[in-house]
Amino acid sequence: MKETASYLNDSAVSLAASGAHREAIACLRKGLMLEPDNSTLLFNLALSYRALGMRRESREALDRARSFNPSDVDIVDTLGVVLHELGEDALSEAAYRSALDLHPGNGRVWNNYGVLLFAQGRYEESRSSFEKAITLIPDFDDALYNLRDTYEELGLMKQRDTCAEILIARGYPD
Repeated sequence: MKETASYLNDSAVSLAASGAHREAIACLRKGLMLEPDNSTLLFNLALSYRALGMRRESREALDRARSFNPSDVDIVDTLGVVLHELGEDALSEAAYRSALDLHPGNGRVWNNYGVLLFAQGRYEESRSSFEKAITLIPDFDDALYNLRDTYEELGLMKQRDTCAEILIARGYPD
């Protein structure tokens, strides 16, 4: 059986799911030798690099993926996450804004953008982002945790307590 880029990508996804990121990277690099402009291979490569803490390499792979597929919201959103992890917050914010221009109804992007805003102490803006995330994905517990913490920073204890009660009802400890 001839190895194709698709086969190598599928193998890499399976390897990454089991935590074998170095092996996944090897498969993805091999696939990229067959299809150097394959944004899916590049995106998955970026995810495995990030999982190994190789954020610069992850960013490079995401930049390349975006150059081939600039309208893929997952690529742009993940680039925002990696840029924030690298401390490049202005570029991270630009990436999130681009992702939201592409898909304003993406609750995951709103949550990630809110994390950036929260980290910068921009609590009112982060509150708005987390509220949008939860409106779009009502059972998004990560966004609810983030919103709870944001309400606390803003001194909105009643709203914080409401979030905490919902999380407890969903089986999460306080």
